[in-house]
Amino acid sequence: MGQATLAFRNLLVRVAIFVVLAAILAWFFNGTIFGKHTVNFPAITWDGREWAAQVIGNGTRPDEVRWSLLSKLGEEPWTVVPISKTGQWRKLVGPNVDDQGLWIKVAENVSTDAPELKWTLIRFMQSGSEPSKTPVASMPLPSAQ
Repeated sequence: MGQATLAFRNLLVRVAIFVVLAAILAWFFNGTIFGKHTVNFPAITWDGREWAAQVIGNGTRPDEVRWSLLSKLGEEPWTVVPISKTGQWRKLVGPNVDDQGLWIKVAENVSTDAPELKWTLIRFMQSGSEPSKTPVASMPLPSAQ
């Protein structure tokens, strides 16, 4: 009985050390054991630049999912287009191009304690110009059933 207890205790100590070292390594590289996934959606070309939407999140909680609009010229790296205070939204539709230019539709929380989303249409007439922002609608998030 004494040998089995020692073996079990040894196993528990090894598992605890492994979990602690894994958490430290994950924190060093990404900040969490369950890392965030980054997905760049297919790019479109408009006004000589490439434009794409990017989603970042780990898929466990919807409030941790963030969207960004990316842009690049030629072979340079992708950069986040600074068109909001955070540069990130809860939901994003687009980017799309029509006869008036490039547009995306984004949703942000109305406030930190309200689940209501405020949709805004953001339109670029030229890639170097300031975008115009038009409020579209506010709607509550659907309740989970």
